[in-house]
Amino acid sequence: MRTSMAYLYFDESIRDKGGFIVGALVVAEGDISSKFRQLWRDMGHDPDLFEYKSSTPKLNDPKSQQQRGILRGLLHSARLVLTICPCTDRRELGKHCASIVSQLQTTGLLAPGNHELFADENIFIPKNAQDALVASGVSVHLNQDSSVAAGLQVADHAAHALGGMLLEEMGIVRKTVPAGEGSGYDPELEIELGFELWAGLRYSLLGKNDHIPDLSPPPEDPANPYFRVEGYGMFLSASCPETLVKHARNRFGANYLGCIH
Repeated sequence: MRTSMAYLYFDESIRDKGGFIVGALVVAEGDISSKFRQLWRDMGHDPDLFEYKSSTPKLNDPKSQQQRGILRGLLHSARLVLTICPCTDRRELGKHCASIVSQLQTTGLLAPGNHELFADENIFIPKNAQDALVASGVSVHLNQDSSVAAGLQVADHAAHALGGMLLEEMGIVRKTVPAGEGSGYDPELEIELGFELWAGLRYSLLGKNDHIPDLSPPPEDPANPYFRVEGYGMFLSASCPETLVKHARNRFGANYLGCIH
C-alpha cells in the first residue's frame, strides 16, 4: 500500500500463556473510524457506549458473529502489519510500534506523505521515537479512546486473531470450528481455528513478493504464490527468545496467496 495519506491504528493482544505480545497496526487509506461508528449505529448500537471486544466468546451468538464479520470486512479493505515481543517488553510496545512504522517507510510500503497514527490507551511511545515519527510526516495520537478512534477496534480484532494463531503454532492452544457457509468447504467440516483465522487475514498482510527458499518456485517463475512478511510487514523485537522467533517466523514470516480449497 502506497498512499499519500494513511491512517494507522495500533492495538495489542497480551498472551500470558505464550509469554508474548502481538501488536497489530492496521493501515487504511482513509479514516475508517467514522464509517465504523456508523456501522454500529446501523446495528442499533450507540458507538459512544458500545465497544467490540475480541476476547468475548462468539460461539452460538449470531449477533456477535455478525459484529465480527463487520470488523473482518473493514480489515479486508485495509492492510495489516504486526510486531511481536515477549511479555517483559510490555512498556516497550510503543517503541516497537514506532519501529514497524519506520520499517514500512524504509521498505517503501508506506509512501512519503502526511500520515496519522492512533495508539490505544496505555501504549506509550518514547518522546524521541515520537519526534522521529513526526519528522518523517507521521502525526502521533496517543492514549486514544477506541470508541472515538474506532479504527482501534479493528486493530484489536486483528491483534487477537494473530495472537490466537501464534498460540496454536506454539502448540499451546488447539481448537476447531465449523468451516461455515461461503468457506469453500463443507460448512460442517471442522477446521483448525488458526487456519480459519489465517484464511481471513492473509490478503491483508503487507509484505514483498520474493523468492523464499524451500517454499517458492524458482526465482525466474513469475507465478510465485508466496511473499515475504518478515522485514516488511512484521517486526520482531530483539528481546524475543529464540523459540518465540522460530514460532513467529514459521507462522507469519512468509505468506501464501494461492488457492487453499
